[in-house]
Order: sequence, then structure tokens, then C-alpha cells
Amino acid sequence: MNRPRLSTYAAITVAAITIAALTTAASALASTGDTSSRTPSGNSTPQANATIVNVSSSTQLTTAMANAVAGQTIVLANGSYSIGKLNAKNGTSSAPITIMAAQQGKAIITGGQLEVLSSSYVTFSGLKWTNSNTLKITSSHHIRLTRNHFRLTESSSLKWIIIQGANSHHNRIDHNLFEEKHQLGNFITIDGSSTQQSQYDLIDYNHFRNIGPRATNEMEAIRVGWSAISKSDGFTTVENNLFENCDGDPEIVSVKSNANTVRYNTFRTSQGSVSLRHGNRSQVHGNFFFGGGKTGTGGVRVYGQDHKIYNNHFEGLTGTGYDAALQLDGGDVDTSGALSSHWRVYRATAVHNTFVNNVSNIEIGANYSLAPVDSLVADNIVVGSSGKLFNELKMPKNMTYAGNIGWPTGSATIGITTGVRTVNPLLAKQGEVYRLGTGSPAVNTASGSYSFLADDMDGQSRSGTADVGADELSTGTVVHKPLNSADVGISAP
Repeated sequence: MNRPRLSTYAAITVAAITIAALTTAASALASTGDTSSRTPSGNSTPQANATIVNVSSSTQLTTAMANAVAGQTIVLANGSYSIGKLNAKNGTSSAPITIMAAQQGKAIITGGQLEVLSSSYVTFSGLKWTNSNTLKITSSHHIRLTRNHFRLTESSSLKWIIIQGANSHHNRIDHNLFEEKHQLGNFITIDGSSTQQSQYDLIDYNHFRNIGPRATNEMEAIRVGWSAISKSDGFTTVENNLFENCDGDPEIVSVKSNANTVRYNTFRTSQGSVSLRHGNRSQVHGNFFFGGGKTGTGGVRVYGQDHKIYNNHFEGLTGTGYDAALQLDGGDVDTSGALSSHWRVYRATAVHNTFVNNVSNIEIGANYSLAPVDSLVADNIVVGSSGKLFNELKMPKNMTYAGNIGWPTGSATIGITTGVRTVNPLLAKQGEVYRLGTGSPAVNTASGSYSFLADDMDGQSRSGTADVGADELSTGTVVHKPLNSADVGISAP
């Protein structure tokens, strides 16, 4: 049989080869979307035992995506590409479909629009995105975006990434750089169907920076859910991300559904707050908020029922009201009403947080008419030099204060009469973080115990009677720390 000349294979070169020398395990590049904490993983190396498809033009990329099968890695040579739809393409956990740059950041998506539709176990890795259309993940699961650089071209409102559609779940967005967003729209939007949010999606180890200027609405770095589906459970986890100068929306991370987790993130000089805007039963814990004295920097704002806020470190924040370090806000509806309303706070638990040198620390009911009900503020440390450290702008109903330590300096006052010891907690600054010093009256004096409080802001174990505040005096290994650019994004470990 006559064989065709090699030139006839110029469109797409397919080489079924075993990449034995590569160290990337199948699970490293394919793993997506559970809600457990994990160490950094993922890189821009083809998976072991993959079938390689090399492309060097937009036409070749389109053909390769149309013909993609499980276990195949499409490798983009250096250059510019227009991209299109990936429809009904399904890898497996051990044999994903991977679309990746041959060299990190050297394959640039300059045109077209990617929509991953009704697909599963597909990874996009190492690409630079400068096109001007939303990347859509629709009715798909186990889709992964890793080690990409997103700097889209904007001329008007634009959402950069959106997860949407029925039966979306377990998608992962990790180790990416998002930067320079100056029009309305979000970096990442987690939606779903008309009734149910996409579930068990994971957003981790990303670097978000330079979004702004400040808008009144629709410019969050991340939005999880939306009002119409806010009664559904999302189980989204936002963890180990760095936010720098994220000044677009008053809500840096806006949570608008039930049962989501925001943890171990670092917020630096970012105007706004993490807002539990709609929904119930979410947790915000182990985060570091550094305002650096910048105007309008905030912490956590809460609406709805049964939220937990604990082990967070708030320092140098200047915001008040919506942007207070912690705002257990008032509501404009009670237990029924328009889904877009501000639902009254019930049974919020705010414990074991540390507040240092903020303009406004713990505020209760700054906005709207319905004050929080049946909530707990306990075992927090608040140190400040101005205003009321605990500021009840509306009288809460059946609020419990217990075991808190307040240390007012300058013109500051405690602000409440029960549940606070006025004593110097003897905080010592170690690097960027204030921790307990030897002999601190916070040691072993917490008023309560909580099943969810297994460790402190550093990831060090709490045992016996816990220490007050976010820090447990310990010689154990620091697991979680304030994040810098080397810890997240494209080149992180």
C-alpha cells in the first residue's frame, strides 16, 4: 500500500504516543470540584499516556475540538487563535480531554467565543485569553480552567467566565490570573438553570487584581448564584485565592444561594466586602482582610439565616456601613418577600475573629429596618482607637454576646455593656498577622465550644478550652497564611 507523503498531515498531526517521561498523573490535571481543601496541583504538561494532537492555526484547532475524544491532548503551538464551541465532548476522570498551550501563555486566544456545552472532564490549561467574549461552561461537569491568564478586551459590560445551565456541577477554576477589568460584569459568575445553581464548583488558588473603578452593582470579582435561584443549594467553595485592588462592586465576592463556603482567601486593599447577600447556611472562615488604610476597604456583610463567620483576621480596614469589617446587617423583608430583597438575619454565628485597627469593627443593623434575630457574637478580639468596637445601629432581638475581648484605645469605646471583657489581649504582630502573645488573657478563656471550630486561622489545632480570637497560641505548623502573588496564579506551586 502506498503511504501518503508527510506533507498531507500538515493540517493536524496526530501521534499516539506514551508520554512515559512526564510526571503529571492523570488525577493531577483532571481533578475538579470537590469541597475539600487541597494542595496546589495542575500544570501545563500533557497527561501521561495521552494521545497528542498538535495544532498551529485556528482552523486546525476547530477541527481538533470537533474530533476530540477521551484521553486526547490538543497542544496549541505559540501564536494567536480564534476559538469556538466544544459540544458533547466527554472525557473521563482517568482520560480527560485536555486543550493546552505548548508553552505557558504563548498560545493566545484573541478571537471567537468558547462555550463548553454538555461536556465533561475537559481541561483548558496554559492559555492567554484576550478575546472579547464570555467563556461559557453550560450544562457540563468536571470542566477545569487551570493556569490561564485572563485579560479580556472590553468595550462594554462583559462577564468573563460563566457557569450555567441545568446539570452543571463539579467544575474547577484554579491557578489562573484575572486582571485589569474596568467595565461592568464579573470575573467569574456561577449561575445554573432557572431553578438550581450549579453545584460543587471550586474556585481556588487564583489571583484576582485590578478591577474597578467602584460601581454600584454588577462588578463583583466573583458572584455565586443570583436572586431567582437563591433558595437552591450551591455547595460552591471559594478558597485560597488572592484579591488585590478589587474595587469594582461593593461586594467583592457576592454569595446568592445556600450552603457555600468562602475560606482561606486573602483580600488586600480591596474596596468592598464578602457579602452573604442571599441564601442561608454559608460559612466564611479563615480569611485575611488587609485594608492598608485604603478608603472603603471592608470585610464581611451578612443577610439571611444560619451563617457562620469565624477565624477571620481583619486589619487596617476603613469602611463603615456596607463596608464595615463585620456587618450583621438589617433586612427589608423578614422570612418571606421578593427574592431580590435583603432578607433579615437569623441565627448568625460570629465567633473567634480578630479585629485590629479598623475604622469600624462589628456593626449590627446599619441598613434597612429589620434588626438581626437570635444571633451570637462570641469569643472575638476587637482592638481599635475610634468609634464603638461593638456598634449596635439597630437594637438586635435576642442577641447573645459572650466571651469577647475589647480593648479600646484613643477615643474608642466598647459600645455594649455585656459579653465583653475590657482587657489588653496582648496581641503581637508577627509578619502581617496579629497573634496572641505569651500571657495573653485570651488564652484558654473562650466562653463556648463549637463543633465546627477544629482549628484556628493558621490551621493549627484547637483543643480543650479554646483561645479567644482567630489565633490559637501554638507551636504547631502554620498551614494557612496570608497569600502573596507567589502563592497563587499561573506559576504557583
